[in-house]
Amino acid sequence: MTRRRILLLAVLVFSFMWVACQPTESVPRSLSEDDIATLQRATEQYRDAELVNDWAAVTMLYTENAIRMLPDMPAIQGRDAILQEFEARPYSVAEYDQRIEETDGLTDLAFVRGVFSFTVDFEGELSSGTGKYISIYRHQPDGTWLIDRDIWNLDKASP
Repeated sequence: MTRRRILLLAVLVFSFMWVACQPTESVPRSLSEDDIATLQRATEQYRDAELVNDWAAVTMLYTENAIRMLPDMPAIQGRDAILQEFEARPYSVAEYDQRIEETDGLTDLAFVRGVFSFTVDFEGELSSGTGKYISIYRHQPDGTWLIDRDIWNLDKASP
């Protein structure tokens, strides 16, 4: 073997060894069945709290620095501001339902996309509608998932 071929072979062997010894980046894990079940339960807790107009319980499903984006108004940031928005509503919820249509995510972030229907009571006058939402959840150290970003809109303007 010529000196040039030996050098080339040495470079190739060194290169393969160098690549093989490099640490591999951890691959983000997909949502587990437990994660998906927890997100489903969080959605059910949200619905149940809406049905009884328990705004403190709804708000506790959000992270401390969550952002809620409602139609036709500036974004609301922070759990305290979100609670104030719920408490300032000029109506009470008479009926509320929501259904998850899609859930996906990795490691510590997940999104839930769904639809909802409602009937609200404005001082004895009922108004109903439907809409859709996307909520981005952040996995918490205690294993819960809390809403970190939330946006929704109606399918058509309410009367």
